[in-house]
Amino acid sequence: MIKISVLSLLLIIELTIFYRVDSTLAYPFRGIIHLFMAWWYYSERKNELNLTDRLFLISCLVPAITPIPIYIFGFTWGTLLEAVMLLVSYQLLIKIYSLEGAEIRLANNLKTFGMILTPYVFFPLAYFFFIVYPVAKPDVLLITSIYLIQIMYMAVLSAYLPFSEKSKLYISLGMFFILFASGASVHRVYVAPYEFDYGIVRIAANLGRILIIIGLLNRTKREIFLPKLA
Repeated sequence: MIKISVLSLLLIIELTIFYRVDSTLAYPFRGIIHLFMAWWYYSERKNELNLTDRLFLISCLVPAITPIPIYIFGFTWGTLLEAVMLLVSYQLLIKIYSLEGAEIRLANNLKTFGMILTPYVFFPLAYFFFIVYPVAKPDVLLITSIYLIQIMYMAVLSAYLPFSEKSKLYISLGMFFILFASGASVHRVYVAPYEFDYGIVRIAANLGRILIIIGLLNRTKREIFLPKLA
């Protein structure tokens, strides 16, 4: 609870600086928040680090440097490069889920698959084709379509993790908020800005990451899938 409180305080500082001082000065706090998330996870798992843990730490460190392209290339291109870097982070999460034993099995899980189609597949696809596709440029459409396919696959795969129901619930909710944050971010950058858009994106993205951390920290240990690294 203390760690979540610290993350909440850092997010409040970030948003306050963004809206009250200077938006460019707020971006470093995004990196600090992700670094703190990595430290939180490491502090809980440092005595039994395995391959999943190391990959997840890297997946936290990659978003920590995503604000850098914005300073170098400007907002529009910097945000596009940020999406590419986030693809790397999400690919690591997909690898983690696979290592933990997640496997999409349609034959004997039709009910589960049907329940996750609407929030993780139908809604994102509908938003992309009806809202983003008509207004975005070809290069943006290429990146966002690749991003969308990967994040949808990651979200669906998370529903098949062989964890306890409580742990799976945390991770599934985390996936939902990450999907929501991604859509909200695309809308503010490439469709149209809206009131408190940056704050909505950052709150949803951080909540998603926090829920995934809680889910992974409470997962059932499966050492058969996770050889320890020397």
